[in-house]
Order: sequence, then C-alpha cells, then structure tokens
Amino acid sequence: MADRIEREIEEILKKLDNFVPDRARRPARRVGQPFAAAQSWLAHRLARISLNSVMMWSLFVVLVAFVASRGVPWAGWVMIGALIVFATAFVLSRMGVSSRPQTQKRWRGQPMDLTGPPWPNRVKAWIKGRRRV
Repeated sequence: MADRIEREIEEILKKLDNFVPDRARRPARRVGQPFAAAQSWLAHRLARISLNSVMMWSLFVVLVAFVASRGVPWAGWVMIGALIVFATAFVLSRMGVSSRPQTQKRWRGQPMDLTGPPWPNRVKAWIKGRRRV
C-alpha cells in the first residue's frame, strides 16, 4: 500500500519536473480597470455627502436662481430642479435613510432598552416633584 502511494508521488514529481509552460504569461491588463477605479472613487466621495448638506446647497441654488431669474432665461428651470432636489433630500432624511445600519445596544449579552418613560409619565412625575417643594 505504501509502495503504491510512493510510486504515485514520484510519478507526479517527475511529471512536474518535465513540465515546461508554453510561454511565460503576463497578467492580462484589464481595459475597464481605470474606469472601475474612477467609479469607485466617485462612489466613495458621494457616499460622504450628507442629506443636510444637499438640502443646504439646493436652497442656496434656489436663492441664486431666484436672484438671477430676470437676466438668465433658464434660471426658472434651475430653481425647479433645486426645489425637487431639496424635497427629495428632505423626504429621505425624514424616512430614516442612513448610511450606517442601526445596531442594537447590548450590555453583557443582553439587549438594553434606552428609551425613556412615555411623556404622560414624565408629566406626572414632574407634577409630583413640584408638589413636594
């Protein structure tokens, strides 16, 4: 049994020694590699922009377009576009869309409830505290 395994190993090693590749292959250069790098860079830069800054800049564009609306013929369209961008950013910010997923807070393996008491209980406690004084 061991002789048979040894013979197989020696045969494989002999074949490896006799193996000569046809030609040295260089890694093929991808044509789309610069495009993928630029796309990745752009996606990284856009991901860092917050919805608050989008809303601020769109309001700034609305104000500039409003001031320039008399002299520039397409300023009205720019203003409408900026208002659409502002409304979209506002709706997305209210929907709770965020780049970071919400993780559950835990302490020693148990989930923590960080919510305070409801507002009626807080009002009652505040009234009771005022009576004591």
